[in-house]
Amino acid sequence: MTKLAILLFIIFITALGYLAILNKEPVTLSLGEKHVYEIPKIALILISSALGALAMLVIVAVRDLKHYIENWQNLRQQKKDLRIQESYAKALDAFIALRYEEASEIFNHILEEEPDHLNTLLRLGDIAFRTGDFAKAKEFYTKAKEIRPRSIEVLFLLEKVFEAEKKWHEALRYLDNILEMDEENPMALYRKRDIYEINKNWESLLDVQYKILKSDISPKEKQTEHKNLLGYKYELGCYYLEKGDIDKAKKVLKAIIKLDKNYTSAYLALAESYLREGEIEEAENRLVKGYETTSALVFLMRLEDLLIDIGEPGKIIDLYQQAIQKNPRDPRLQFFMAKLYYRLEMIDYAFERITSAIDSTAADYPDMHTLLGNIYEKHMQHDMAAQEFKKALKVEKPLLVPFCCSECSYITKDWLGRCPKCKSWNTLTLDFDGTCKT
Repeated sequence: MTKLAILLFIIFITALGYLAILNKEPVTLSLGEKHVYEIPKIALILISSALGALAMLVIVAVRDLKHYIENWQNLRQQKKDLRIQESYAKALDAFIALRYEEASEIFNHILEEEPDHLNTLLRLGDIAFRTGDFAKAKEFYTKAKEIRPRSIEVLFLLEKVFEAEKKWHEALRYLDNILEMDEENPMALYRKRDIYEINKNWESLLDVQYKILKSDISPKEKQTEHKNLLGYKYELGCYYLEKGDIDKAKKVLKAIIKLDKNYTSAYLALAESYLREGEIEEAENRLVKGYETTSALVFLMRLEDLLIDIGEPGKIIDLYQQAIQKNPRDPRLQFFMAKLYYRLEMIDYAFERITSAIDSTAADYPDMHTLLGNIYEKHMQHDMAAQEFKKALKVEKPLLVPFCCSECSYITKDWLGRCPKCKSWNTLTLDFDGTCKT
């Protein structure tokens, strides 16, 4: 590089010498009205070259100074970022360990150095939320939103605060903001559905449920959501029924049965809707149809209550006999038949049914022994009654209540369309075979 510079300098001097030989006459240089000079042309060239070189030197110096300042600032920022990163990591460790006071102190120091540190604002908001200070949490999350207004994470956190405060309108507004940016966001759709469910807004909920089914979820989740769709339709039908809008209730419940012919809850609710209108025969037909389709014994129980109430017990006896003819070895039907006879004060028939038709070794549960004890008591056979009552207490398969959830083994005395424990629909059955494990 040095040799090249020397060579260029020699060429430059040679060129100047040659120009000096050719241009000996002077040149007038005016620097103002009173400053006029005559100088050789070669001198003008040298002065111009010197000024140009000086200008380039100044430009290079300014550029180098700018680079130096930028490098210094970058280095300073890197040191600051490293210091903040280390502090944030330390604070995050304390946050994860639930040492919120320690974490808050470090996070606040970080904000003193960098007020717009997004993650710090979010973690301080999380601490405030977990300690129940929703107003403070909202303040931190709002500051984060000002920094990154289209952050889905921030919008979810703000929605969470409003949901905790049960300010449903504001929570839904933030979920709608998320869905405007990502219309198939499953989490936003699930949260929106949950809010509608809490508020029993079943019509709006169904709109969301259809969007969930269209969103990008796994086949297994889609199968579950199809079941949920029927459940929410059932809730809508029951809502219409309770509100007295019977026509809408029947329309929804019939649609459920069309989609799933084994949906026991829909048959029962549909029969109830006909009863509300005084159409007893149609209600009876719906219950019979439900039993014929699903074989669920709850239909016979409902028919038993209905037909006895309207003074037609013969019909339910016929229905039990028809069912027993089709399934003569089903001890559940024999047991219900015996209970019906006992209820109708047909004690001898009940005794015959329970002693001759039911194998106590195969079907050993407390209700059977309780029923038999009551029959013996009616016959004034108190010793035999006492023995049966003792057997009822010793049975290892406790049947404490008539209905059981097939999903979570929740037990209840009353029929429910939806299990209150696992929130599954259409899962309650009569537990005669030990499905429930208490």
